[in-house]
Amino acid sequence: MKIQSERAKEIDAYLNTHLDAEVGRWPLEISSVKKILPFYRFPIKPLLRYNINNGRFAMEVQEWETKNKRKLDSCRDDDAEIIRNLLSELSREQTELLKKDLKSKGQMEPGVITYDGFVINGNRRMAILEELWMEEKIGKYECFEAIRLPASIGARDLWRIEAGLQLSQDKVAEYHPVNELLKIKQGCDAGLDVGEISASMYGRSEDYVRECLSRLELIDTFLDSIKQPQNYGFIKKFGLHEYFIDVQNSVLKKLKKDGVNKRQISEYLNYSFALIHAGVLIQKEAKKKREGITHWDIRKLGKIFSNAHAKDAFLENIRKEKRILDVNSKTLVEDFKAATEILDMQEQSDQPIKLVEKATKALESIDRTNRHFREERVIKAMNKLALLVNEIKKELSH
Repeated sequence: MKIQSERAKEIDAYLNTHLDAEVGRWPLEISSVKKILPFYRFPIKPLLRYNINNGRFAMEVQEWETKNKRKLDSCRDDDAEIIRNLLSELSREQTELLKKDLKSKGQMEPGVITYDGFVINGNRRMAILEELWMEEKIGKYECFEAIRLPASIGARDLWRIEAGLQLSQDKVAEYHPVNELLKIKQGCDAGLDVGEISASMYGRSEDYVRECLSRLELIDTFLDSIKQPQNYGFIKKFGLHEYFIDVQNSVLKKLKKDGVNKRQISEYLNYSFALIHAGVLIQKEAKKKREGITHWDIRKLGKIFSNAHAKDAFLENIRKEKRILDVNSKTLVEDFKAATEILDMQEQSDQPIKLVEKATKALESIDRTNRHFREERVIKAMNKLALLVNEIKKELSH
């Protein structure tokens, strides 16, 4: 982060004229070395600024900027207010709990700011302090306690510090999963390798980091396929993050294990993305969420792609269209359900009575007064069924 020397000078001047600003000392790891550093009580205005690159709300910032077609700048007062509101609304329940805590106990541990006053850790706490100040203009809400980092700290160390404070296994629950993925990607962009990222996220393995990066690639590919590039708010709005965990575990890993080539894997992933999108479109219209596709359903795709009959049923209408997105959403979901029924029936192949009873109930449920009942395709299907029944009856008679 580029040092803005004018504000850095203002902070220097404040500390030089307020010798009582130092509150205490606090441990912080910098460049893999644990240090005990002083922390100070800084007036929020005019010295401190929200960090627009803060991983805790990267998705929300990106969504706002896409919608409003401009970048946010925390140095502008009107933008600072927008950022403060985004932070407060990340989780209103957690915000109210933290607000109550700050009101009764005050700030229990310091935040971290850059040399020129951008908040690296503690953005939401500062947002709540400002909120409290607007409700009740008391001096204790005007200031934010923080460690000031040296001017020499670069992008790599800034990422490590934030990750260590916010992405360790015991603290990451406060992050939306997609924001965690974006923060890990930011570490890569800052020049850190998987091992360095893993080491900064205490309790997380290198394999975990690789899985996160792979999942973000899947999400990006999905968003591109539905003409919503980098609209991570779409993933949050429809609760899709777990769907991509299941795509990774139940589709991608299984296909690789089965030795499927890269071109086919790409095709199967596109089919998976089409099903997820179809489920979203149905969910928008449906009164009940279960009418769409759940992430539990996605777990069945790996088996469907590995089973010739189930795969043919699922891809019946996809293969008729030039573009996957041209397939009607309800049709695609119906084809998926037909494929899962084939899997279920094959799993019950050693229980003929169950399959016969299921087939009987299906036939009994047909509405013979429906205008589609006498269509040519229905007649063909019934003739095929009659031949199969006669064949089975002959086998039973011998």
